[in-house]
Amino acid sequence: MSLIFNEENHWYELDGQYVPSVTQVLKDQGFIDDQWFTEYGKTRGKFVHKIIEWHVKGELDNSTVDDNLLGYLDAWVQFVKDTGFVSLYTEKPFASLTHKFAGIPDCVGSMNGMDAVLDIKSGAIGPATSLQLAGYEILIDSRLNRFALQLKEDGKYSLKEFKARTDRGVFLSAVSCWWWKRNNLREGE
Repeated sequence: MSLIFNEENHWYELDGQYVPSVTQVLKDQGFIDDQWFTEYGKTRGKFVHKIIEWHVKGELDNSTVDDNLLGYLDAWVQFVKDTGFVSLYTEKPFASLTHKFAGIPDCVGSMNGMDAVLDIKSGAIGPATSLQLAGYEILIDSRLNRFALQLKEDGKYSLKEFKARTDRGVFLSAVSCWWWKRNNLREGE
């Protein structure tokens, strides 16, 4: 299996074919409404994700972190201390040949002795996060405990677990609908 991720344009190619991302599927099927996302929030989220990725990989120089983002890093450090989270994969692309989609889970690892996939948020945790995490769980091809981790500017965090057994089926239905529309509808129909 050959997976290419174009970071600049945020698209995936799997064995020479374009495939949608987890978030693209959810946006295109109406589960995520990004009309309320601000440019500031998007930029902050990208920076927070990079800070966490570099911290996990041992590549972060804390003195280079902008003062406005230090609280998010402090929240991450406290989360790791409280839960013993150990990352196995951080920001690693995965793809499904069977279902023809791809994505990059924020963190996959062990937390309090259980296998877990985390989606890291620097803003609110929306209801579609449960489906997003189910998509990542499918990509990883393993039953995992699914959590959204909201890091806050004040150095605190909140952790929300998603346990609905139907989330996987809903996500796979969304992928199937995405491909059906792509293969059967012309633009403007």
